[in-house]
Amino acid sequence: MSSLIRFNNNHSDFIDRFFGFDDLLTRPLVKETKDYHKPIVKSLEDKYEISLIAPGLEKKDFNITLEGNQITISYDASENENSYCYATKYSKSHTVPADCDIENVSASYTNGVMVVSLPKAESAKPRTIKIK
Repeated sequence: MSSLIRFNNNHSDFIDRFFGFDDLLTRPLVKETKDYHKPIVKSLEDKYEISLIAPGLEKKDFNITLEGNQITISYDASENENSYCYATKYSKSHTVPADCDIENVSASYTNGVMVVSLPKAESAKPRTIKIK
């Protein structure tokens, strides 16, 4: 049996991985593209924040709508010649959590980053309970 162990060819795995044959049947036929517009959603202590990187745009290019429990962030940069964005049109909807104070939603656009702030309602904020 020792001769069988010595004859085992471990280099075939290396060659398959080097030439890309190891995942030939499992990899997708079309190469996936990276989503550069993936917004960053954060849950902070007192608010939720949705950040979107969109350099070279102006505030007038954006449209933010709040309808029911959906907030939609979109822009149209087709007429903006100085845009450095990844696409000329973009739109993404997010579900607003139930604990948000939707009356005080705000947005700001500075240095190529759109930040939408969704403050949490007072009842949803963490608080300290005193022990009696």
